Amino acid sequence: MGLGLLLVYSRRGDTGETDTPSGKRVTKDTPVIEWEGTLDELISHIGYSKVQLSWDDMKSDLSQVQTDLFHLGEEILTSGKGRKLRDEGVSWMEGRIATYLKEIGEVKLFVIPGGSQEAAVLQLSRAVTRRAERRLVELNIKEKVNPLSLQYINRLSSLIFMMALAANKRRKFTEVLFPWPNPDTKSK
Repeated sequence: MGLGLLLVYSRRGDTGETDTPSGKRVTKDTPVIEWEGTLDELISHIGYSKVQLSWDDMKSDLSQVQTDLFHLGEEILTSGKGRKLRDEGVSWMEGRIATYLKEIGEVKLFVIPGGSQEAAVLQLSRAVTRRAERRLVELNIKEKVNPLSLQYINRLSSLIFMMALAANKRRKFTEVLFPWPNPDTKSK
């Protein structure tokens, strides 16, 4: 029995254009494609974070987030004609944030990313989440997106931040805080 050949390229994108799931042909620098690329990067960062963790609760949460993000991407790329972000996604995240907050205790801002390896990779995912949020806001200005999408991606950075703090606590790392406001200006 022979193996079939699967083409993983079409050459249609060689001139800087691509097809969207809604059937439009657009340049690769349009807001929707910029969003899609950043979303792809975010899902990959979350996958990398997930394999760095040894805690089942965080791995499970990140797996749910990856699925949610695929649905969010499909909803936007198909203009709402495909699968959609689940309605309870934001409230689910708020519940998970509350759970991690109970574990962490008082949260002081601004935390300098680092500490444990797990927290460091989670902080990278949080930073990419913020960029994905900016791309989504940019897209929303051009073509309105479901407001739930904006809420979800905003809440996601908070969830990942809480997970990073919990990871450091579980590994017994003390957070390094950036002093704010600037202590040098208090006496001036």
